[in-house]
Amino acid sequence: MKKKLKKQINQTVRSVFIYYLILVGVSFLYILWKSTVVSGQTGAGVFSGQMMKYAADKAGILSLAGTAAGLFYMAVRYRKTKDIRHMLRSKNPMTIRAFLAVFCVFMSCQVVFGIAAALAELILNPFGYTLSKAAENASAVSTTFSLFFYSTLAGPVAEELVFRGYIMRRLLPFGKKFAIVISAVLFGLIHGNFLQGSYAVGAGLVLGYIAVEYSMKWSVVIHILNNLVFSDLMGRLSEVTAEPLKSVLAGGIPAAFFAAACVVLVLNRGRIKTWRENNRIGKKYCLYAFTSVWMILFIIMEVMTAMNGVSKIS
Repeated sequence: MKKKLKKQINQTVRSVFIYYLILVGVSFLYILWKSTVVSGQTGAGVFSGQMMKYAADKAGILSLAGTAAGLFYMAVRYRKTKDIRHMLRSKNPMTIRAFLAVFCVFMSCQVVFGIAAALAELILNPFGYTLSKAAENASAVSTTFSLFFYSTLAGPVAEELVFRGYIMRRLLPFGKKFAIVISAVLFGLIHGNFLQGSYAVGAGLVLGYIAVEYSMKWSVVIHILNNLVFSDLMGRLSEVTAEPLKSVLAGGIPAAFFAAACVVLVLNRGRIKTWRENNRIGKKYCLYAFTSVWMILFIIMEVMTAMNGVSKIS
């Protein structure tokens, strides 16, 4: 089992690795083209401030192009499987009560972001460092229509297809819980941001459960609803809202969802216990997964990327 699991993990993480390289590769190629063809710059000038500004101005279009190219790769890579069709198939009926319950638990993950940010500052500040840049990048709202379209629709759909479709489906033979955990960790890592990644892991656990027990259609709906209403639109509203209403939007709403999630978890503790017992992770499965070559390489790459969000206190 060890050999089989490691082989599957290596193949799966390698796919995520290539998918990530395609996403960032589109922006890289654009900067290179803009520099050498349009501006006639070469050498060190390729990644000048002006070239990076060009890429930032086209962030939405580049993200859409990169995502399309990445999805094309995943579709070709797993063209002989029925991963997406299987994950889209309905398992258990999604009632209004069930939807509200899982949505509250999902939204409570916002508190994880807040706690992670506070702890990070508490640890880093005494050494003269901060994660304020990472927090700013994680909570930034879209500035163009293309970026808005990507962050609220195309991005969530693509992420669900990749992580709750192709990736998690490949790991289900080793157990539901294991598949959910590993896909959530990979989902968090690919964000390349310590704070956003911590939130994405928690969100990925909930979305994975929804996709496995209900249907990936519902994980897509909740992902889009979160990015559209509670991320982008609420972020815009917060920017033009004065205190103390701004504080209520920033902290009160996540706190309310967290309280509701606690109630949901307490009321369903029996079901949760039964589900956990029926879906135990095999002995040493996580050890095998996180000591696989491609998993180690991916973790190192994403940690290095996330280090860009750590800066000195000015």
